[in-house]
Amino acid sequence: MSTSWNVYKHHSSKAMLEEIVALGFKWIELSHGIDAHMVTEISEFVQRGRVRISSLHNFYPVPRERNDLSLLQFTSCREDQRRWAVSFTQRTIDHAARLGASCVVLHFGNVGGLRSYRRLRQLALQGKLYTKEFARAKIREILCRERWSAPLKERAVDCLLQLGDYAGAKGVRLGIENRKAYEEFPSERELLALLEKLSHPTFGYWHNFGHSQVKEHLTLVNHKEWLERVGSRAVGSHVRDVQGLDDDNLPPFSGTIDYPRLVPLLPKDCIFVLDLKGFSRSGAIRASVKRWKNMFLSQETSGGESRSSAR
Repeated sequence: MSTSWNVYKHHSSKAMLEEIVALGFKWIELSHGIDAHMVTEISEFVQRGRVRISSLHNFYPVPRERNDLSLLQFTSCREDQRRWAVSFTQRTIDHAARLGASCVVLHFGNVGGLRSYRRLRQLALQGKLYTKEFARAKIREILCRERWSAPLKERAVDCLLQLGDYAGAKGVRLGIENRKAYEEFPSERELLALLEKLSHPTFGYWHNFGHSQVKEHLTLVNHKEWLERVGSRAVGSHVRDVQGLDDDNLPPFSGTIDYPRLVPLLPKDCIFVLDLKGFSRSGAIRASVKRWKNMFLSQETSGGESRSSAR
């Protein structure tokens, strides 16, 4: 389970981790939002064998020197911001190696000034999803976004080439996560091209079920077809559910995502991390995990590396 669920509830990392452990989780992802003062206590908690760390979300911890994460983007037009992004990602990789985590989840950045997701979502909420107005707006946003594709990819590749060998030497994979907002990098087309361009065993795909489902609701992607294309390259995933276009951090099986159809498209050694927000109640979380285990663990062994181990 990800600490995204309760990181903002606690000043003490010990209390944060104990609350997750009390739900029965033995594996935890350390999400963004963790401050530097929490790191030592987390390390001590892990060293005592109370929990194991599956993955870290970049950046860990939140950089004191650059606490505005919008200024730490691999796709930034400013070289100094890209340099800082690489440096702080290397620090995250160092922490991952020390904590025994197998993967770091990466975000890249966006096209400044574009608000494609907001515009298309507003039209959809007005009941215009299958209208000519929406179709024209979607085409307009796609064409505008595509103009930026080449420079964004060039900057991202330059940064990632500095990280591949660094992470590989420490036994840490780097998962490139799909994004919800169309103005963010990479799009689905760019993500596949990025993996091909890098051609490095350190890099893999990190699938966010909620993000793909929201994009499906906006007619930007077919969730199942996308996983059929990229699923074999997945190293991990964020598990959440979606109701319409507003809630994409619900417990699984409480929304519209067809997990029985989608989960088999991911590798057996894929990491599954429950990624929720604080409004999810403990009872609902336990119920969804129980259903997950009944649905998937009955088909496989329940070992720590099982495809269906909801962490």
